[in-house]
Amino acid sequence: MNALKQLFTVAVMALLAPSCIRDEAPNPEADILTLVFPENSLRKGEVEIYNDYIVTYPKQKVNLRDSAIVRLEVSPGATWERIASPQGDTLFFVEVTSESRQYAKRYAVMQVESFPEAFGFETWTKPGTNFLYENPKEGSLQWYSSNNGAAIAWSSPGKPAEDYPVRRATLNGSTAIELRTMTGPGNIAGGIVFIPCMAGSAYLGGFNALTGLTNPLRSTFFGVPFDGGRPTRLTGYYLFREGTEDYILPDGTRDGTKHDRCDIYAALFKAGEGVEQFLYGDNIGDSPRVIARAKIAEGDIVTGRATAFDLEFDYAYPTPFSWDELKNQQYRLTIVFASSNRGQFYEGRPGNTLIVDDVRLYYEAF
Repeated sequence: MNALKQLFTVAVMALLAPSCIRDEAPNPEADILTLVFPENSLRKGEVEIYNDYIVTYPKQKVNLRDSAIVRLEVSPGATWERIASPQGDTLFFVEVTSESRQYAKRYAVMQVESFPEAFGFETWTKPGTNFLYENPKEGSLQWYSSNNGAAIAWSSPGKPAEDYPVRRATLNGSTAIELRTMTGPGNIAGGIVFIPCMAGSAYLGGFNALTGLTNPLRSTFFGVPFDGGRPTRLTGYYLFREGTEDYILPDGTRDGTKHDRCDIYAALFKAGEGVEQFLYGDNIGDSPRVIARAKIAEGDIVTGRATAFDLEFDYAYPTPFSWDELKNQQYRLTIVFASSNRGQFYEGRPGNTLIVDDVRLYYEAF
């Protein structure tokens, strides 16, 4: 049994032991388990529920701000309240109070209206009042990044945005996204998790803070619903500089001879009924559900100057593309940028810097 499982076992035993001699304590959980809107209001019948926010994908010309909630299930014994929001992309809040009345959690309910064809990285948002880092946003579609995990790992609410792995920058005279590989915090959570290196990454999908420490590779949810057409190319501009420090391996040792490169790619994958809706950090590279991928070749990466990229989607994968499945909203697509191409395994060369701007997705329409 590993250290993490031992910790969980001790915690569970500590919680269960008193129940043998007295009544069970009120449930301390305050989670939303299910949220259902009126039939035919969403492009997909499900909504995406994360730790403290909910993402919906309504059908065209449908606004859920004043929509009725058909069903909302919360933790046993908990109660909930719907709270109006004046913010444009937050439709409303749902505040859940635990049965014990000691804990409350406020969920922001948001909607994504359409998938942008271009990303200029001009708009940035903060996740809340506790942390100062930012992530880019295009229209109503939110990017997520390694900043989300870094905030948990460092546990430093006062850390300024420019000290995180992902931040604003300038490329070709306009606002761009910069991703940096940094030395990690090392042992965190009492030594349960070891993060010797932290790469900058940004992606389309979601993030689950609850697994950020226990299973980091499963905390990144890759993919958003996509039904616009058959993707053909991903283009944009980038500037990459390799770091000058020694390469850090997952065990924390350093290798002064090993080089590091950035990564830019997009993946279209199947996510319909009967299969998981997302890919994760541990299977985004080799999942059999991938239908097509556009990826920069390591040997083509130019260092030290702004360079255009034009990546063609490769459909030579076992899962074939189907227009019918696309129309039936069974596909998801993600776009990923990373300052180190193995950064998800906590390795890379500190100082690696990747700046990206003016990204555009091309596709064949119906």
